[in-house]
Amino acid sequence: MRLLCITVATVAILGACHPASAQSTTEILQRLSALEQSNAELKKENAVLRDRVKRIESAKQNPSAGAAPAGSASYATKPTAAYASASPVYKAAPMGAPLWSWTGFYVGGHGGYAQGKATGPDLTFDQHSGFGGVQMGVNYQFWDHWVIGFEQDVSFTDLKGSADIVGGSIGTVTFKVDAFGSFRERVGYAWGGILLYQTAGVAWAQANPTIVVTAPNPESLEDKRLMTGFAAGGGIEVAATPNLTVKAEYLFLDFPDKNFFAGTDQRGAADQRIHTVRVGLNWLAH
Repeated sequence: MRLLCITVATVAILGACHPASAQSTTEILQRLSALEQSNAELKKENAVLRDRVKRIESAKQNPSAGAAPAGSASYATKPTAAYASASPVYKAAPMGAPLWSWTGFYVGGHGGYAQGKATGPDLTFDQHSGFGGVQMGVNYQFWDHWVIGFEQDVSFTDLKGSADIVGGSIGTVTFKVDAFGSFRERVGYAWGGILLYQTAGVAWAQANPTIVVTAPNPESLEDKRLMTGFAAGGGIEVAATPNLTVKAEYLFLDFPDKNFFAGTDQRGAADQRIHTVRVGLNWLAH
């Protein structure tokens, strides 16, 4: 740039020294050429200057071309098209099946097998029977996997056992349970449509002991009492359809001593224990 300034200054001095000569542009260019021959660096800078002057003149003569250098339009459009063709096309991910939820109210039925044992003052009664009944409850699922709820059920049965009085020469005693049920909490862990749970709560049973005396004075005594106790167990429940579930459950019911035949000479206390295994169906309203 220093040399360029020198050159320009030289041209200006020449013009000032010979104002009347009206030197032509041709003479000025010839003098520049002469100076360039003596200095290669100045020649290079002047070549750049000439190129810029030519571009400015070309832009004045053709305004549309001056907006952008030749080939710039194709450069602007071609990369855009290439970018569009190379850009990845994002598609919406398909909607997956909704996760199973255990939250809701349910009703259903069940059936199973019961094994019990009643113990009186001097007698023990082994009991076996099938049973069937209904249940209803409510679940609430939280923290993705945990389920809490309450269930109440009632079962009808013919769970009974008999024992002889003094070898059977005097009579027999029968201890029968007509119905039992419970009101329990349920807490479990779910993997989608599979629920493992424990359950515990209060229980009740309708007991019906009967004494038949054959000698020396034949008589028959019958009593009905409601026994109360607790229930505990656990099970697994599996979703078969969006609303229908199938469950398998073990439940143990324990009833403390209850006094029977009060006001008679046969009065006494007995306790009752029942082990149950059941399967059931529930209709869950989400």
